[in-house]
Amino acid sequence: MSFHGQQNIKTVLDTMQHAVYMYDINHVVIDNLQFMMGHENLSVDKFAVQDLIIGAFRKFATNSSCHITLIIHPRKEEDDRELQTASIFGSAKASQEADNVLILQEKKMVTCPGRRSLQVTKNRFDGDVGIFPLDFIKTSLTFSSPMKGKHKLKKVAGKSETEEDNQGKVAPSKKDEGKKEKATKKATVKNPPSENETNKK
Repeated sequence: MSFHGQQNIKTVLDTMQHAVYMYDINHVVIDNLQFMMGHENLSVDKFAVQDLIIGAFRKFATNSSCHITLIIHPRKEEDDRELQTASIFGSAKASQEADNVLILQEKKMVTCPGRRSLQVTKNRFDGDVGIFPLDFIKTSLTFSSPMKGKHKLKKVAGKSETEEDNQGKVAPSKKDEGKKEKATKKATVKNPPSENETNKK
């Protein structure tokens, strides 16, 4: 699709249907909803028009088994506040009809460029939500999750068995040796002479 600026929703849906039927397209990105709606009909309630468009996209995605990523700019929020699902421009229909809601967060820094992160605030299928940071890669002009450093395992020098045996055994002191000798002398009883030995004498 090569649509730019304000477009009629019926024309957009017809083009999407043609792309799905002819080229087996299974993912369409609409960037962005406010720009596509335009501001010509100021007399019409813009929130009602937005709800109508979102409902049409939801129906198309369900009937065509096609994933639609709909980008909606947030309302104006204070700089120190993080965006929430309620920050989505328009009524609550956008977040209610969506299977997944992703919010691009940006923390503005004074001394360095702001830190960006992607937050999953809604996940209809398994309920897992969370946030992960994004780093800007200048060479490819893309954002990606930062790579964690590989933990290198430090090899400990293996000790030989004889060294381990020697370390495991404590050298006995002289006092201990003397006590052991006395104990063995007391424990050993001299055998009485046998009858043959006495007869020989």
